[in-house]
Amino acid sequence: MEKLIKAWFIVTLITFGIFKLGEVMTTPYSETPNEGNLYWIVLLIGWPFLLLFIWITVRLTHRVVASVRPFGKVSLAIGSFVMAGIAWMTNQSQAASLREGIRLSANESYAAGWNQFTNIIYMNQLTFFLLTVSCMGVGILLSFFLNKKQRDEAV
Repeated sequence: MEKLIKAWFIVTLITFGIFKLGEVMTTPYSETPNEGNLYWIVLLIGWPFLLLFIWITVRLTHRVVASVRPFGKVSLAIGSFVMAGIAWMTNQSQAASLREGIRLSANESYAAGWNQFTNIIYMNQLTFFLLTVSCMGVGILLSFFLNKKQRDEAV
């Protein structure tokens, strides 16, 4: 379990760095557009870490919450989905304001469609928080189902 926690911490730092680079490497829509966006290279390198982060977060949450009593599991599940809902609403409002800013920008060639400014809408800290809380919610839901070893011990 200790190795899993260490691995989760390292992968979380890498994944958060990938999301943060999305904000840092994306040109703000208020500036003059440049030629291309190198963030796609970060995404190509970072996707395996993102998938590993999802898998480890769900697995770690499932293992930790499996020992909690049913009332605690229900409370944790409700709390995680409330936090995911808040993150979703906050993320959507930020995305809407960024889309509006892009549409109204002086850069007419980038005012519509997918472009170098849209990375920041989808790859930001709010999306990382939503992903983390959602993975924890899935891990909590999985803890309600007994695995084969736990079923054998219950009989």
